[in-house]
Amino acid sequence: MLGAQDNPPKTIESIQFRGNRRVPAATLRSRILTQPGDIYNENALRRDFMALFNTGFFDDIVLRADDGDTGTIITFEVKERPNIRSIEYKGNKSVTHSDILNRFKERNVGLTVESRYDPTRIKRAEVVLKQLLGERGRQFATVTVDAKDIPPSSIALTFEIDEGPKVKVGRIQFEGNKALSSGKLARSMKNLRPVGIPYSLIFEKMFSKTYDKAKLDEDQERIRAAYQDDGYFRASVNDPKISTRATGGGAFRIPWLYPNRPGRKIDITIPLVEGEQYYLGSMKFEGVSLFTQPDAALRPLFAMNEGDLFDVSQIRKGLENMRNAYGEYGYINFVASPDTQIDDENHQINMVFSVEEGKQFTVRRIEFTGNSTTRDKVIRRELMVQEGSLFNSRLWELSLLRLNQLDYFEKLTPENSNVQPDNRSGAVDIALQVKEKGKNAIGFTGGVSGLTGSFVGFNYQTNNFMGRGETFSFDAQLGSLERNLFFSVTHPYAFDRPLQIGVSVFSRRFNFNEADQASIFSGQDVRPIFDLLGSENIQNYRQSSAGFTAFASYPLSSYFSRLGFTYGYESSKVTTFSDVSERLFQDLNFNGFAGTDSLAGIRISKIVPTFTYNTVDHPLTPSRGTSFFASLELTGLGGNVRMIRPTIDLKAFRPFTGGGRTFGLHLTASTTTGYGGRVIPPFSRFYGGGETDIRGFDYFTISPIGFIPDVGAVPVLRPDGTPRTTTSLDQLGQESQSAQTMPIPINRITFPGGDTKLVANVEYRIPLFGPVSLSAFWDQGANFAWKKSQLEITPERLQELANNFPNVNFQKQVELASDTNLKWRASTGIELQVILPIVNAPFRVYWAYNPMRLRTNISPKPLIDRAFFPNEATYQGAIDAFGTPQAYEEPKSTFRFTVGRTF
Repeated sequence: MLGAQDNPPKTIESIQFRGNRRVPAATLRSRILTQPGDIYNENALRRDFMALFNTGFFDDIVLRADDGDTGTIITFEVKERPNIRSIEYKGNKSVTHSDILNRFKERNVGLTVESRYDPTRIKRAEVVLKQLLGERGRQFATVTVDAKDIPPSSIALTFEIDEGPKVKVGRIQFEGNKALSSGKLARSMKNLRPVGIPYSLIFEKMFSKTYDKAKLDEDQERIRAAYQDDGYFRASVNDPKISTRATGGGAFRIPWLYPNRPGRKIDITIPLVEGEQYYLGSMKFEGVSLFTQPDAALRPLFAMNEGDLFDVSQIRKGLENMRNAYGEYGYINFVASPDTQIDDENHQINMVFSVEEGKQFTVRRIEFTGNSTTRDKVIRRELMVQEGSLFNSRLWELSLLRLNQLDYFEKLTPENSNVQPDNRSGAVDIALQVKEKGKNAIGFTGGVSGLTGSFVGFNYQTNNFMGRGETFSFDAQLGSLERNLFFSVTHPYAFDRPLQIGVSVFSRRFNFNEADQASIFSGQDVRPIFDLLGSENIQNYRQSSAGFTAFASYPLSSYFSRLGFTYGYESSKVTTFSDVSERLFQDLNFNGFAGTDSLAGIRISKIVPTFTYNTVDHPLTPSRGTSFFASLELTGLGGNVRMIRPTIDLKAFRPFTGGGRTFGLHLTASTTTGYGGRVIPPFSRFYGGGETDIRGFDYFTISPIGFIPDVGAVPVLRPDGTPRTTTSLDQLGQESQSAQTMPIPINRITFPGGDTKLVANVEYRIPLFGPVSLSAFWDQGANFAWKKSQLEITPERLQELANNFPNVNFQKQVELASDTNLKWRASTGIELQVILPIVNAPFRVYWAYNPMRLRTNISPKPLIDRAFFPNEATYQGAIDAFGTPQAYEEPKSTFRFTVGRTF
């Protein structure tokens, strides 16, 4: 191509490029060093040749040197690589087009439309695509690429994919394991272990997982870790033995669970060498200057004592505890290097930790980004780390927790904060990135609820008004059972101090009909069941009330504890629509008046001191933390109701088995009593059931069942059973016949509610995808009348009954059916939850089964005997009307839609 040059040396007359259509000549000239006028040099031209070829722009380059008029003419004849006009994927079923593009982006394949065709890049794309298919269980997939020329200089690529059969994990076996069972080792294989119920005899291996070689490598490390956590420090996991077998195609199958499709399974046999079991010997710390007594300060951070089995997981946790301990003193760059000194003779491992403490850092600057509405002041006042103070990693974590509890931002994690240390000055700058939630919520609601019946409503709430952290809320709800108007305002930092103050005003009217309530919740008309008890024995009343509350709270030194104080005033009026409600409200001495006057002008004036401790990490989707609430409601001053109500409430959340799964526990207990000669108002007693406590039961239906003395009327019958009549004259002087009746003392059935309530809720929450999660739950509780004195009947009513029936011994209090008081109820089931961003609450559907429920016959105790009646027929008529046992049975299961959480 290049011939030898004669002396004197020739110069280069010009440099030309031929065949370049898309790449400008100026771009090519910038890539070479030789210029017109330079001395002709073969080595320099070879260098320029390689520089152009390495650009990847061309498939072929020919370099020509021709004689010109004044020197040598250099010509680069190039053949440009074609551009990729289109890329198509055929035959992919297990992966989507988006999955493929995302994987190419992750692996920097660089294969895109309008990029230059590069066979090496195409081959890399094939490899990456086969790896992706292998992760989805298509280990035997084949990928071929068809490149079709499109004149003049383009190409169309088609990836032909044959996925082949899906490969599942078959039998997992172990060789050489004696200390640890095969079941325990298989459960440690997080990636490939079968899906099922752990530790169960039958259901542990219900569904096989998809085989993936990379995940098998990770599981081998987990098996080794399982041994090291049990003292087998030198255990080794050898290369697994893999065998493939065909599945499916047979005659027998289980529909849906095990479809009869051809496929393949890979059986895995993992050889193990367990080695000897080791124990912890001594533990030393070197290079420690922060603590004057390193062993006393750092040794308790490791949950192992000398002589315990050597547990590598406890060593890791201890190192993390050391890192946190140093972080609390500002040592951000702390490093501890563990050295394991193995004593094979004594089967001990001595630990020596070489510590590099680094420099102690102070906080120079804290900045926030993303808070377009929320003021810096609102964020800064929640921080427990301040500028100019020593950096404390623990306090910074607690600061993020406090910000998450505000619910102003999307959930904050340590990744949201960028901690930049300046090693030269010993200062650290913190940049916190937040993403604000919508602070305003406007909602229009409507539907059917167990509490409000059919209803329509409007609500508005802002939880961060003008970025100041103030909360305003208004709610109006009109329903067939309830009417509510509510307005509140809360200021979290009054007078620039952590003093939270607020006030609310309300007006509400509540219609309570026990039979209608149960019908709404059960989704069917169950009023005929209650009709068996008699409509006069069903609680049916309306309560109208209006009032206000004012509250304040202030934090204690623990940052997450607050003391609060609330004052509330409420004026109520009760209208009864059944005999038993009238008797219950008028006969119980709860406001110092008897008779109908006791139902109007009910004034409740109360003070409520409270204590709150809350470390729950998020108000809507908690995953860890504890919440404790205690209050003591004192009612009396300025009102005519005298009542004391202490309440405690505990919530605890803990991560469980990873993957965002959470174990939640809720315990609540409350009791109430009257004082000063008064009893508890009937509308202030406890009624259980519903989605807020024991989910499988209808709202307001869990209550003791009792009997309250009253007067009833029965027809007087002749001995043959026909009604005895009385002749009377009307205003026109005409005779008319009317049935004769006689008054008798009776016991009416009533549901008085309890004075003590205990509820426990347990949930295991499993996130599925996005805002959707599944929960398994167990609810259990009891609602009972502990203090029988709180069901005392007014002396005026007892005297009235005694005057009418002097020979009857009336009970001075509501008598309870023994098998209905202190009766435990329980529900268990599953719940599907979807977080609704508009209402900022979960919509849920749940099914509950009630293994503990009330099934009994209610038999009112007769107050009089046969001698009170003129004949046997009249006596039997009275028994049929007021003394017949009534069957009462709570629902066996419940299926329900609702919005909100139980806890």
